[in-house]
Amino acid sequence: MTDKHIQSNTKQFSQENIFIETDDKASKSQNVKNFVQDDFFEKGNWGLKLRQLGINFAFLIVLVLPVLILFNSLKNGKLWQSLYHWQYQDGFDLTKFLEASILIAIVVVLVCSLAFLVRNNYREQKIYPNQITYDDDKLQARKAVMDKLYTSRYGDKNFRESTKYYAVNEEQNIDDHLISDLFKESGVEIK
Repeated sequence: MTDKHIQSNTKQFSQENIFIETDDKASKSQNVKNFVQDDFFEKGNWGLKLRQLGINFAFLIVLVLPVLILFNSLKNGKLWQSLYHWQYQDGFDLTKFLEASILIAIVVVLVCSLAFLVRNNYREQKIYPNQITYDDDKLQARKAVMDKLYTSRYGDKNFRESTKYYAVNEEQNIDDHLISDLFKESGVEIK
């Protein structure tokens, strides 16, 4: 994509007044409210709140209850008197197998987690400070490409940084692959 392509996809910056400067806190909060709207958190709507909380609580019980029954049945005696406890031999055979499997899984996860923690800490403290992990020339070239894109779409850098509020028009949104295509054309492709 070239500069002509970028300019053809966007309206001219000087033709539109899309920047709004405001110091009024009330208008800022109103602008935020215009972007975010959720009936659950608004005043009232008790039917919606009760329905959603009830559904969430029911699904929480559906998820947690089998786990509690499993842990209640892992031991010979009941841990919680009000929960179901398996009484049959096949259930106890299953719980012995699950008990061993869960213990092995916990030990494996713990050992792997600790090994990765030690490895990452070592690399962060010993290797990465002494090793350059990026190409500075490519980084500067990518910054230049991005600055060119931002200037063509949103105005010069000083104006962008001094503006307190900015509304992006639909035409100014960046396409999914625009940045990677620009990097590829400039020879600083991210691989």
